[in-house]
Amino acid sequence: MTIADLETLPRPLTWTFLRNEPYLARVQVAAITDGETLYVPPHWHEMHDELFRVIKGRLAVMIGKEWRDYVPEDGEIRIPKGVVHSLRGFKGEETIFEERTEPMDPEKEIFFRNLLTDGKVPTSFFYVMTVAYHGDMRPALPGHIKWLERGLVTLVGYYIAPLFGYRVKYEGYKKSI
Repeated sequence: MTIADLETLPRPLTWTFLRNEPYLARVQVAAITDGETLYVPPHWHEMHDELFRVIKGRLAVMIGKEWRDYVPEDGEIRIPKGVVHSLRGFKGEETIFEERTEPMDPEKEIFFRNLLTDGKVPTSFFYVMTVAYHGDMRPALPGHIKWLERGLVTLVGYYIAPLFGYRVKYEGYKKSI
């Protein structure tokens, strides 16, 4: 895997992986008015807290069931592991934010490289579940039953999706089921 593979993605979203910084990634969302803007569906993490810091503009973040708009003056946003969260940008507004995990997850970059391997967020449910299985991401289903969400990711991402040829491009640690 080379650094240049997905160092940045084409507009409207630019994703830069940071090295030797306290944050893992910097995301820049262009100010577009006639198309989609950033949206990260509700999900949660088993192994780490996720931390965000808005550098420019504003970012809507749902933590639990509450949505709130964050700006640079708000400082660091901490989302504890196991808590459902979602992100969205605003049409017509440029937003720049940085993200990291605690404890620091060296596999997070591999997760994002797999998720954004074609330069955009994937639309295939099978591929998303494959990436979720190999990374620390679980979708939040209605009712948020964690064992069911874990089971869905394992069943689809590990067992079913590979039968249809879905595989991650970048290998990280080998996970046992």
